[in-house]
Amino acid sequence: MKLIRFTTADSRIPCFGMVVRDHAVPFTVLQSKAGKPSPILADSRSYLANLPGSEHAARELLAWAEAHFGELANAERFPLNTVRLLEPVEVAALYDFGLTPRHLKNSVDVVMKYEKDNPQTSPLLQAFAKAVLTSKPKPAAGLPEPLSYYKSNMNSIVGDGETVPWPAYTSRLDVEPELAVVYGNPTQPVAGFCIFNDVSARDVQATEFVGGFCLTKDMAKGNQLGPYLVTPDEVGDAYNLKVTVVVNGQVKYQGSTSEISHKAEQIFAWLGFIAPLKPGSVMGFGTIPDCTGCDHDDFVDPGADIQITMERLGTLRCRFAEPAGKLLPSRWPLRPSLQKYHG
Repeated sequence: MKLIRFTTADSRIPCFGMVVRDHAVPFTVLQSKAGKPSPILADSRSYLANLPGSEHAARELLAWAEAHFGELANAERFPLNTVRLLEPVEVAALYDFGLTPRHLKNSVDVVMKYEKDNPQTSPLLQAFAKAVLTSKPKPAAGLPEPLSYYKSNMNSIVGDGETVPWPAYTSRLDVEPELAVVYGNPTQPVAGFCIFNDVSARDVQATEFVGGFCLTKDMAKGNQLGPYLVTPDEVGDAYNLKVTVVVNGQVKYQGSTSEISHKAEQIFAWLGFIAPLKPGSVMGFGTIPDCTGCDHDDFVDPGADIQITMERLGTLRCRFAEPAGKLLPSRWPLRPSLQKYHG
């Protein structure tokens, strides 16, 4: 199943529903038409808290919808290209892990290219590379393996089709395609998967290795989730999915989730060791290697239309806006394509 939250042209009130034959259909409509009321499908929070019962109820409604699709009026089913797809769940917490070592190595190599002569940042980058790219000792018996993560800005979470404002402080805004898992509850921890685009400002990142990735990661609309919450049965092997990034209609980056080093259960074990997880907690596994500008030192320009496609998870779309004014001087050499945005 593909579960969604969306608004329509006639209403900004979010609807919780599912995809049926490339249409967005609210659960409220399906319950009414099928005569199967189910309070546990009222919203995504209730759905996640009541797994697996809520998933069974949703499947019954999907089966009814497939069999009676023609009975749904135009005002009860909406073509997907006519609705605004929000982040697929009401997010309780958003964590981002670094479980793709080759992307980390690629990124350090590119950042060091520009920071190697800087006495403030170069030692930090060298220490970071040593810390994340060397083998870790095994945890003590009975304890989960420690996994590094950072907390993401809850005020910048958006869904599909958003225009991301270009921050004035960067000349290298970057996409970061990630696989994300959504936590359900202790009975059914893995509720499903979605795409996570962790937008990043690369030319300020080296200055934030101490103190947190604030400028780097916390910009407006910088945490993009969607387009759907896809249930595990439909995803299959989440750790073997093809990833493609298309920019302005041309394939720019390609990769695979097969390079993710740890599974969802290991993430849940570590986070649960620290504090109880809440339904709707979302975790990004780490950026897919070869799928960012920082992997190749080949970045996206302002005004670009971007599509991130993950096999079985759909396509998450965004646009990088043109800067609203002049950009501040970059720490890195000026890219010719951004010359016009600098005073």
